[in-house]
Amino acid sequence: MVIREFGKGNKRNLLFFPGSCEPWQVFAPAVKQLAKNFYVILVTPDGHDPENYTDFISVEKTVDDTVLWLKQHGIDRLDALYGLSFGGGMALRLLVTQDIAVDRAVIDAGTSPYEYPKWVCKLIGVRDFLMMKAGIASITVMKAAFPPERFARDPKNWKHEYRELRQFLKTFSNRTIWNIFWSANNYKVPPKAPEINTVIQFWVGTEEWGSRFRDLKWYQRYLPQMEVIKIPGMMHGEFAGVHPEKFAQKAIAFFE
Repeated sequence: MVIREFGKGNKRNLLFFPGSCEPWQVFAPAVKQLAKNFYVILVTPDGHDPENYTDFISVEKTVDDTVLWLKQHGIDRLDALYGLSFGGGMALRLLVTQDIAVDRAVIDAGTSPYEYPKWVCKLIGVRDFLMMKAGIASITVMKAAFPPERFARDPKNWKHEYRELRQFLKTFSNRTIWNIFWSANNYKVPPKAPEINTVIQFWVGTEEWGSRFRDLKWYQRYLPQMEVIKIPGMMHGEFAGVHPEKFAQKAIAFFE
């Protein structure tokens, strides 16, 4: 795991758990916008930094390592917490372990633990693993999963961007790929959430509503106090990754 810090002169802090399978640079524009108002602590999970490569193990380990880093740096309270996709699962895990107090949190289309029999979970894990390997092997598959007109920084030169992403993903070991998908959907939380004083929003794009409906319903049962915020016209991860200014504006308005 690698921690990168932005806006260190700001008094209020913000912990940022990114989504999986993308380099930290994808989120840097959004983080730099947030850093105009906050001291932003950007977590790059294991397996996601080719220059400091270690296999990704689990959501739980990432959260434990992050909490350790925070305490070693004298941080025992967060003004703001953000987590995207499996990073949303990390945000939830941090909230329920209650090792660090958090004032406000955004869980952006966070993954939730499966409630299926273990053999079903393993079948889903195999499917996800194979789909990931297919995406790494073929730019055509990657294009189908992430339409360039939505996700490329420069849609006219999307092939160059997607080739760079493929090269990044080729650094992932099979162990990292399996652990990402397994842990994102099977991480552990208490059966019942403890009392949490954090003000929580769950963001979900209107273009990902169907694919995230199961996760949303799980979070609504687990954290009935949270507020659901629909992000118009956004697919999964698009808001933070492709529209950094609008994303930061909305996040800062809530966190402040």
